[in-house]
Amino acid sequence: MIYPVGFSGDDGEGFELRRALSQGRGVDVGHFLTARHRSTFTYCKPLLVSGSQPPVELNRLDTKNWSPTPAALEEQLVGHLLEVAGKVDAMIVLDQVSIPDTGVITRRMIDALAACGAKKPGLLILADSRQGLAGFRGVSLKMNLEELKILTRKQGLSRLEQAEEAAGALARERQRMVFVTCAEKGIIGASPEDETVHAPAMPVTGPIDIVGAGDAVTANLASALAMGATVRESLAIANAAASVVIHKLGTTGSATPDEIERVLNTVES
Repeated sequence: MIYPVGFSGDDGEGFELRRALSQGRGVDVGHFLTARHRSTFTYCKPLLVSGSQPPVELNRLDTKNWSPTPAALEEQLVGHLLEVAGKVDAMIVLDQVSIPDTGVITRRMIDALAACGAKKPGLLILADSRQGLAGFRGVSLKMNLEELKILTRKQGLSRLEQAEEAAGALARERQRMVFVTCAEKGIIGASPEDETVHAPAMPVTGPIDIVGAGDAVTANLASALAMGATVRESLAIANAAASVVIHKLGTTGSATPDEIERVLNTVES
């Protein structure tokens, strides 16, 4: 069962989001709130479609909140977070909001996540934040190479070996797993037990669209690890999911288990 914890506004985008969530198999929307005085955070990416050519992405148009998330709404969200933490095998913390404290993942929520990690050390909590991961505590971290440079204050990570070393050091320091996406170079996974693994990216055929690839990696890493997969196995599954997604043009791609399995079988053969 999947338990989304968050909020949408009482607007058209929120209606569509709640409808999509409620139609998902195995999704419980009882912890997803409607906030009358907030807007639904929305990415809008206009596409220019011309004949048989791949769509061209134009400037993005976003709808966002400019004022801090109200304390009463924060309190409700924290309560739902703590309730859900007691009945799940893994948690994904995904923060796409660029203005601090205006979305779901506020400083108060980050403190609550740290408390969840301390109370259940064996619970996988995988965090990915557009604002950076410096303030997160007691959770595993997923980032790209540029974010690793900022977090570790190391700009000289041009070689893969340097990135692997930095990810491993960060995992030991935080005592949590660290995952770093490196675009066409694949993904690095590091554990506190001094295991660092690099999984090369899958081969690319034809035009690609990277929208949705990062979220596919996060979802499949968390799912695989929660089911007991090793770091190496989880990276392979995540890479396969990303490969499926990037070959779906003009959309926020998704990857089904059958599609992921086909990619993995192709690589093995």
